Amino acid sequence: MSLNDLSKYKDTYLSEAKEHVASVNNSLIKLEKSPKNRGILNSIFREIHTLKSMSATMHYVSMASLCHAIEDVLDIIKKKKNPKKCFNILFKSFDTLELSLNEISDDREELDTSVLLEELRDLYTIDEKLGSGNVSSGVPETEDSNSSISVVDKVVSIEVKVEKLDLLMNLTEELLINKMRLDKIKEELQHPELKAVVDILGRQLTDIQYNVMQARMVPVSYIFNRFPRLIRDLAKSQNKDINLELQGTDIELDRGVIDEISESLVHLIKNAIDHGLEIPDTRRKAGKPPHGTIRLVARRNKGLVVIEISDDGAGLNLGDIKNIAMKRGIISEDTTEEEIANSIFSGVSTTKQVTQVSGRGYGVNIVKENIESIGGSIRVVSEKDACTKFVIEIPLTIAIIKCLFVKVAGRLYAIPVVNVVRLVNVNGEDIKGMLSYEAVIIDEENIPVIRLDMLFKETVSQHEEQPVVIVRKEEEVLGLAVDSFLSTQDVVVKPLNKLLKKNKHFAGFTIVGSGEVVSILDVANLVLTKRALTNAEKQVKIANQVS
Repeated sequence: MSLNDLSKYKDTYLSEAKEHVASVNNSLIKLEKSPKNRGILNSIFREIHTLKSMSATMHYVSMASLCHAIEDVLDIIKKKKNPKKCFNILFKSFDTLELSLNEISDDREELDTSVLLEELRDLYTIDEKLGSGNVSSGVPETEDSNSSISVVDKVVSIEVKVEKLDLLMNLTEELLINKMRLDKIKEELQHPELKAVVDILGRQLTDIQYNVMQARMVPVSYIFNRFPRLIRDLAKSQNKDINLELQGTDIELDRGVIDEISESLVHLIKNAIDHGLEIPDTRRKAGKPPHGTIRLVARRNKGLVVIEISDDGAGLNLGDIKNIAMKRGIISEDTTEEEIANSIFSGVSTTKQVTQVSGRGYGVNIVKENIESIGGSIRVVSEKDACTKFVIEIPLTIAIIKCLFVKVAGRLYAIPVVNVVRLVNVNGEDIKGMLSYEAVIIDEENIPVIRLDMLFKETVSQHEEQPVVIVRKEEEVLGLAVDSFLSTQDVVVKPLNKLLKKNKHFAGFTIVGSGEVVSILDVANLVLTKRALTNAEKQVKIANQVS
């Protein structure tokens, strides 16, 4: 088969080859800890042999030669001959395979592996039965190689480029906006045939939207599976022994969300290794096992995904953090432990030494900004000498969300339904004014209230029966006083421009059928506004008591 004929298989080859390399990388980490585990070893053999055959079929001679040499080195481990010296060179080999695949993906030549092959040859020539001639030929038998594409099976899945999925999403968004316009025309004309057609179109669009969203969903294992190798290398560089536990790897997120949170998770894991987990001797003295543990957990919570990154290390030094945060004016003397811990997101760092990994205090602040930029939130929980846990809540998707529309001073605003707890009409006289804020008691719970018309400096309206949207972010509840409740519907989220990003009250905007631009409220920052008001109230009370 000519190279031109093979080019149509290139995308499929690259996709499958990258999966094999990622899988083998993770398996090798397990094998390094348990060299006698034949099940893991045989699994690596199978994956490498498959990759060798695929590469030979595609005429990627260097890739095939390297896979062939890796098999010989794996054989040394199988025969229990000096296995410890093999792992570092194997990790280096898999890194080279990954880099070579990236070169091929960018339409460049595969990497020259001749130097690496010499290193591998030096290892397996210890065994007299293994000759260096096996490597020089490079490409294994063509009969075995060609078998990988010689059988014609029914195609059940295909690779789709991300650009095409993004295009489909953009077209779906435009359809959704036009559908809202048709809904408005339908209500105005009250034509039965038009109503029937628009209703059918709505159902079909819902199906299209659902399936496009499903096509964009990626399991969190896509990023979780990168971390075993990262942790292994960093742990070795710091003479630490670290286990990684993964849970909920089948939870799915929109590809756009995955892209946004990847670097944030990497930074939090590096922080756990660099600052959280102690060296083995220190752990033994503290009565802990010598190896530390990092846990990555993903789970669903209503319309959100919760990701937890925890370690069983030394925990945060809340005393030092409080002192530094108070000097900078970030917190006050009577601040709670939760607020002290979360002040690290404001750039507070107690680390005395800056390393190549972390230590300047800016990292977690950037992580917080990245998470909040996609409508998520992050908090930290710590127990001294026991654990540190970061809890991240993020939406399933950042493209299309369901919102409740409300009217305030003649303007439309949208509130993400995922944050809405309930809608209530309360007697206007039941909303009591405090020193710094208002509150209402609902079901024996004191709920702070923010009047959106006052917050946005609009004309203030008085209502005998005040409509209030009760929203929740994490454990905090807030009432948003509005003029009226409207409908709920799916909206296309458009990002704010650079100027509007400084306004913390809005998370984005959308366009409705009439063409009106509607701001989407940022519930997380409204809750922070409430917290600031209640803290101010506490400070006034404390000052009055002192005086």
